Amino acid sequence: MAEKTHAKYFVWSDKPNLTYPSYRPVMDPKLFRKIVHLDADVVDDTDFYSEAMWIMPGEAFNTGVKYVEAHTHSWGEFLGFYGYNYDNIYDLGAEIEFTIDGKTYNITESFASFIPAGIEHGPLIIKNVTRPVMHFTAGPTLRYE
Repeated sequence: MAEKTHAKYFVWSDKPNLTYPSYRPVMDPKLFRKIVHLDADVVDDTDFYSEAMWIMPGEAFNTGVKYVEAHTHSWGEFLGFYGYNYDNIYDLGAEIEFTIDGKTYNITESFASFIPAGIEHGPLIIKNVTRPVMHFTAGPTLRYE
């Protein structure tokens, strides 16, 4: 546990009553296990948001689950998807179909990406999840909007 003087800088659970913009559909908590969402509502001194979750295998992914619709932000966004395969850390254990600025990519390896401000991204569709996938996102904004 963190020292009491710095405890306010550690976040151990998801943001209570978190709501998402309309371009982000409701996530099944059995498939998307949220770890933490950090923003200015959670830690007063922050000037960015970040979110982490596990994406778990499930039959719904056989046909694909739309994680996010096409949208833009006025700020740049970091996205990362990382496979949970000790024998091959580059094996994502899933397929991510991700459209960026009108071009669709089918990704099967662990990756990180940065989407600059104003660049349309999405839809992002998650398919064929065979083992847990760690997902992390962050951006220089007080709240995810």
